[in-house]
Amino acid sequence: MRTVRLIVIALAIAGCGGSTPSGQAPASAAPEPAAPIASAPGSDAPQASPISEPTSAASIVVPSLGAGTPLVDLLPAELGGAATTKFSFVGSDLSAIDPSAVMIFDAVIQRLGAKSADMTIGTASNGKASVIAIRVAGKSAQQIGDAMIASRTLNATTTRDELDLSGKHVVKVTTTIAPLPFYIYGAGDVSFTIAGADESIVAEALSKLP
Repeated sequence: MRTVRLIVIALAIAGCGGSTPSGQAPASAAPEPAAPIASAPGSDAPQASPISEPTSAASIVVPSLGAGTPLVDLLPAELGGAATTKFSFVGSDLSAIDPSAVMIFDAVIQRLGAKSADMTIGTASNGKASVIAIRVAGKSAQQIGDAMIASRTLNATTTRDELDLSGKHVVKVTTTIAPLPFYIYGAGDVSFTIAGADESIVAEALSKLP
């Protein structure tokens, strides 16, 4: 259940939450995350969490990105002063994920004209923010990011703003079907989707990405 909930945290912020069946084993061990911002214990209702200021850039070790770098290795181990829990998936084996989340990833694949086996996914999440990294063989980060935006904003009134956070160029996406915006950032062949209750923690997440 925790595995699925980590994926659903970010998707729920975009209006795509749902119930969670049992999950699969984590890609790497991490301390138990705090209650996710997407739901309170025993409830699917959104709730806010206190947000810490971004970590000083001088103390951050930014991972290097190579063509074969595992996506979980690129994701922050800590956000907002709390440890994240990381998981990895492949697009051809998403059976443990909530159906509403699967629909989003399937839509991305279809828009890209790719195969499910071409997609790899990494997530890092705690009760304050979540980061989803996606790589699709043969596709650029911009192509993946555009497909993610289109898939998560279908039938919604959407505003896209381009801005710089933590020295990185990102697209901030605000929709009528989500209480909070999400942010798209690309590096190499990987597209990152960041969601958090405050832009300061989004900036912190970005500062820890390649």
